Amino acid sequence: MMKRQYFIYTFALFLLFLSACRLEDAQVAPVGKPLEYAGPTRKIRELLDSTNLTVYKAIWKKVNMDSVIAEGYWQAYTLLAPTDESFAKAGITVDKVKDMPVADLDTLLFYHVLDSWMSGDQLKKLTGSNNMRSLLRRTDLPGFYSNDPYIYAQYLGYHDGKLMINGKPYALKPLEAINGTIYILDAVLNKPEQDMYDYLLDKPEFSYLMEAFRISDSIYQSAWKQPQMLKLLKTTSENKSITLFAPTNRAFQQSGFNTVDDLRQRALRYEVGYSYYNDDMYYVSPTTSLDSVLSANHLDFNSAMRVNYPLVLFSNDLTDNATLPGFQIRPGSQYHEGPQFVRLSFTNNAGSIMVKQFNTSLPARKLVTTDLLFRNGVIHVIDDGLFMP
Repeated sequence: MMKRQYFIYTFALFLLFLSACRLEDAQVAPVGKPLEYAGPTRKIRELLDSTNLTVYKAIWKKVNMDSVIAEGYWQAYTLLAPTDESFAKAGITVDKVKDMPVADLDTLLFYHVLDSWMSGDQLKKLTGSNNMRSLLRRTDLPGFYSNDPYIYAQYLGYHDGKLMINGKPYALKPLEAINGTIYILDAVLNKPEQDMYDYLLDKPEFSYLMEAFRISDSIYQSAWKQPQMLKLLKTTSENKSITLFAPTNRAFQQSGFNTVDDLRQRALRYEVGYSYYNDDMYYVSPTTSLDSVLSANHLDFNSAMRVNYPLVLFSNDLTDNATLPGFQIRPGSQYHEGPQFVRLSFTNNAGSIMVKQFNTSLPARKLVTTDLLFRNGVIHVIDDGLFMP
């Protein structure tokens, strides 16, 4: 028995030796010199320390940003860093930072720090904008709490060789680290201070639009329906951010609504009716005859068809994303709401963005103003007509 075990042990050693010889024989000698690593070598904090962004670094130090990063367990992040000249234009210098309240500096810096990493190479591969969360949060808006705060977003993209932030172009000057990227900016970014509702209500040129929403909402409410567009225009925890193509009073008049009474007459064209299941067993909530005219302007979103995730489209999204026209916003499911699509197409005509609704013979409408940023989304303005179905 001992001899047999000795034989097995010796044979196993022989096989191991033989395999080692064969592996050594199979190895190929390297040709040429090994490639040297040419990428980033420093972490983002080290990289920031090496820059001449003295105002940004002074704010960082005063708000004890290193502790904020550590407490948030952010291992990789993105910095949007205005130059000293940019801060000076905004009235902020190193000496001014010494006297500014920490709370104000928190707000300023947190809006310029993103809790995820987007490198310059990744940015250049984007089609349209990428929704990124800043560190700026608040809980004093309706329905938001400390464990579920409102989070200010920054939308980064790449268009025509430029860094796009919230639809605005900036020179692309990234500094790369092994765990983040610093984008040097020639302007200080301003957080949105208003909701769409506040802005539209304050502008006389949108009085027809606000009255159209009010009339339509009143009909829904009288019929015990839920959709309320005026509510959708406000920042609440129930709705995510949206895109609104806002027609001016002139746009309404160009489409035959010369007075507010014309809007009322259109709204009363037919009753809302009861909700029902269609032939495909999708749940259908009928719209008012006035809301059916305007639904494409807010991509069909209302209180019944709520936004489950932010759908914020800036000018670079409209021109660069070829899959956007007809894009399926939500798939729908039987016994629930049906599928929802972007029913608009977009073209660039000599630098102007033209928008047209599917399946209509009406001409495309020019966006006269784009990329108006609000807490609850973005507004693009049309002035020469409606997206009539």
